[in-house]
Amino acid sequence: MTVSAPSGVKRLHLPEPQPGYDRQAEIFKNIAMEEADRSNFKHFEDVDLANNERLIIPSPDGTRWIITVSDAGVVGTTEIT
Repeated sequence: MTVSAPSGVKRLHLPEPQPGYDRQAEIFKNIAMEEADRSNFKHFEDVDLANNERLIIPSPDGTRWIITVSDAGVVGTTEIT
């Protein structure tokens, strides 16, 4: 899955650690947090599903539906039972 951000959307970018810290440990933590942030959904971004991922939406009565699109662009739904 990929998520693309329009201009003006801010991404998490942490500053370099202070000199008194274990530099390698702090850099590793910052990188891990930045990678986790990139995998989170953000408001106002496009979402591309890949690798057989599905878009599942619940209806008001709690029924869950898979949203599909044919090669012709026809949108369909399948109830999850």
